[in-house]
Amino acid sequence: MRKLDLLVSRSEEVLIGVLILSASVILFSNVVARYAFNAGFAWAEELVRYQIVWMVFLGASVAARQGIHIGVDLLIKFSPPAIAKLIDLLVHAIAVAFCAALVYYGVELVAQTRAFGQVSPALQMPTWMVQLAIPVGAALMGVRFTQQFFRTLLGREQEAAHLEQIG
Repeated sequence: MRKLDLLVSRSEEVLIGVLILSASVILFSNVVARYAFNAGFAWAEELVRYQIVWMVFLGASVAARQGIHIGVDLLIKFSPPAIAKLIDLLVHAIAVAFCAALVYYGVELVAQTRAFGQVSPALQMPTWMVQLAIPVGAALMGVRFTQQFFRTLLGREQEAAHLEQIG
């Protein structure tokens, strides 16, 4: 199971890196084409926008894995350890439920968009391919929040240390 976790973690980060690098190259090339040759690529901004959507959802999964999602931990810090653990478990359970809802409605959105055959304006690419980032990212986040839930439940916070080497 750890090897699969490591593989998924590595894949998320490599894909994010590839998306950032390619988006930077595309935007740079478009700027050069616009100012040097007075003709840019009509599809560049659209493609980079879609890459950013994927980066956000994959990045949210990485943030969930590393436990760095924004949150208010004032109550946890000033609570006794047993109460703090319960609050932490509740927060993770709510996050898992939210991710499950996001997966469900994301899949519905993708199915509807695919059924309508909607395509993007410049690339003429099926829009559902971009929207697929919602259920995929939410599913990955849900897995990460579930892992955090069970680590907290079993008192194994230090087990996540092997994943810190990745990021």
